[in-house]
Amino acid sequence: MMIKKAILGLLFIAAALCSTTGCIKDVTTYQYMKGKISFDIPEYIYTGDVVYLEADGITAPENPKWGWVITKIQTDTLYSPSIVVKFPDTPAEYVVKALAYHPDYIVESARKNVTTVDTTHMTGSLKGLPYDSQATITDSRDRRAYRWAHIGSLDWFTENLAWEGAGYVYASSEVLNHVFGRHYTWEEATESDLCPEGWRLPDNADWEDLGKAICGSDVEFDKIWEDAASKVTPDAYFNGERLWPFSVNNTHDTAIDWNPLPCGYMQTGDGLFYGLKTYGMWWSATEYSSSEAYYRYIYWDSADFRPGFTSKSDIALSVRCVRGNL
Repeated sequence: MMIKKAILGLLFIAAALCSTTGCIKDVTTYQYMKGKISFDIPEYIYTGDVVYLEADGITAPENPKWGWVITKIQTDTLYSPSIVVKFPDTPAEYVVKALAYHPDYIVESARKNVTTVDTTHMTGSLKGLPYDSQATITDSRDRRAYRWAHIGSLDWFTENLAWEGAGYVYASSEVLNHVFGRHYTWEEATESDLCPEGWRLPDNADWEDLGKAICGSDVEFDKIWEDAASKVTPDAYFNGERLWPFSVNNTHDTAIDWNPLPCGYMQTGDGLFYGLKTYGMWWSATEYSSSEAYYRYIYWDSADFRPGFTSKSDIALSVRCVRGNL
């Protein structure tokens, strides 16, 4: 009984001391940094590019210590607020990570994915397109060469237009002009000088002629062209990955070398791109209404080539140019 009373007395004294002088704890409290790390680098760059990186954005503490880690290039942390990086000459994907350190703060970090692109024809990042037998034309405005084929009664581009005088490039990465071309609003696409001289944006009748060549019989623009997508979509690869994902419905027979790619679309309101590796979408010059226009599209998991209509100004799609008269 006496022992219990003694223990209780000691506990009472300890509690009293803590309440008057405070208990000493061997615990270090770290603060969260204020601000958000930022640095600029495009999502897609050329193979072999030399890129300057500089981190910023932390407002407290002042003058943190900066570090960088880049997968496959700089796996050990390199301590510097800015660095110069030379990316390898082979296409690949990388993760660039910036870190901010301070002894009194929790480490802050930010990361971005970067893909390097080789634009060499046939042997670069884009493979699997049957281009060998196709002719080329050179756009006199920028000396860019485009491949084309005579399909049905007309000459068709077999790649998307990439004229930089208008439109938008995917992820604001100019290197992708050479892979996916650009996205244009219908208002831009119908300008008389968008396609190279002698070429134009196809209207619904031109599309119907293409559909007849693909399907083997007369078709109407506003109908679904069954199995037509399987006959034109190539089993194309970008940096070793399929652009058209595997599908039991779309078998990529490529009977007609029109070479559509799933480049998606862009919304001008938010400036964002959607549908990469999911949809291929191309304008028609024919209006649906005063504010909307027709287009045709292919969905990755369908064998069909379908019609649609959308806003002339709010949506940007791919463009194929055509030459000749029906």
